[in-house]
Amino acid sequence: MKHFLLILFLTTFSLQLAAQGYPLAKEKPFNSGEEIELKATVGFIKAAEAQLKVSDIIYTMKGRPTFKIDVFANTSGIFDFFSPVRDNWGTYFDTARFVPHQFYRYISEGRFRKNEILYFDQSDKKVTVAKLEKESRQLKEKIEHDMTTDEMQDMVSGYYYLRMIDFDKIKVGEIITINTFFDDKEKPFSIKFMGREVVKTKLGKVNALILVPIMKKDGLFEEDNTLKVWLSDDYNKIPLKFQAKIFVGYLEVDVKSVKNLRHPLSIVQ
Repeated sequence: MKHFLLILFLTTFSLQLAAQGYPLAKEKPFNSGEEIELKATVGFIKAAEAQLKVSDIIYTMKGRPTFKIDVFANTSGIFDFFSPVRDNWGTYFDTARFVPHQFYRYISEGRFRKNEILYFDQSDKKVTVAKLEKESRQLKEKIEHDMTTDEMQDMVSGYYYLRMIDFDKIKVGEIITINTFFDDKEKPFSIKFMGREVVKTKLGKVNALILVPIMKKDGLFEEDNTLKVWLSDDYNKIPLKFQAKIFVGYLEVDVKSVKNLRHPLSIVQ
C-alpha cells in the first residue's frame, strides 16, 4: 500500500475538483469542527482508515481567515504489518476566497518518507515549495514556481471547494477541469458528472451524486480507468464511497462516521 494517501486523493479528492467560475450553492457546506471517517478495503480485507478534520478554530494566514483542514491516513490489518502508512496532508483554506494559502504533507509509508510545505501567493501567481528532511523535517531547500492562475488549488483544498458547487446547475455528462499544484508542477484533473442515485452506507441510504474521474494511465489504475465516486446529494457533499480497480485488485472506500455536519444528510426514509 505504498503511497496509499496519494491513491486515496487521486480518487476520492483530487479528481473531484471543480473549476472556479462554476455556480456555488447559497449555503456553505461545512463547519469548523467537522469530522469525516472513511475506511478502505481491498476485496474483503481491511486495508486502511482515513480521517478528514476541519479545525475548531479559524487561523489567520497572510492576514486572511482560514480553515485548517487535515487528512490523516493509516493502514490496518495485514497491510499495516507489511508496509505501515502514517500520512498527514493538510491545507489552510481561505474562508472567503476559497483558495489555499499553505499546503503540507508528511508522508510515512514503509521506508518511504516525504515531507514538504507549499506556500501559495495567489495574487502574484507564485508558489514556493519547501522540501524538508525525511526524518527531522528541517528545511532542506526552497523552490519557487510560477502559476497560471490566481485560484490554484492543492490536493486537499480542491475537494472542499468542490463541496460548494451547485450541482443542480451542472448538466449530466458535463466535464469539469481544474489545475492543481502537486509534485512541483501544475496538474489538470477532470471529472464527468454522471447523474444521481441512492447509495447504501453505514449512515443509511443516502441520495448521491455520481462522478467519474477522467485519468491518463499513470501506473496506479488500469488503463480503462474503472473508477466511480459518490458524494452526498445535499449541501454537505461528503464522500460516501468510491470504487477503483488498482494494481492489487479493487479498492473500495466507504464513509464510516461523521460529526458536526453543517446540514442534515440527505437520508432516504
